[in-house]
Amino acid sequence: MAIQEHLWEFPHAMQLKVMGAADAPLEEALIEILSNHLEDFEAEAHLTSKPSSKGTFVSFTAQVVMRHRGQVEAIYKALNECPHVKMTI
Repeated sequence: MAIQEHLWEFPHAMQLKVMGAADAPLEEALIEILSNHLEDFEAEAHLTSKPSSKGTFVSFTAQVVMRHRGQVEAIYKALNECPHVKMTI
């Protein structure tokens, strides 16, 4: 993901949305990725989930604060490389 830094102000509060199969260990993978890159990430306080209408997929919304460009790029890179992540918004 190419960050156009002039469009961002850091620190930057945002919602990170991730979707994957309901039967995959997506929540655990997401918590690990975000915990590795965000020192203040707490899953209980910052992560919510919602199943799809048919229950095939699940989406997670993480309330995060990005501190710098490198952090944003590292998180999106890790999410894109995770086999359990089908889509990141």
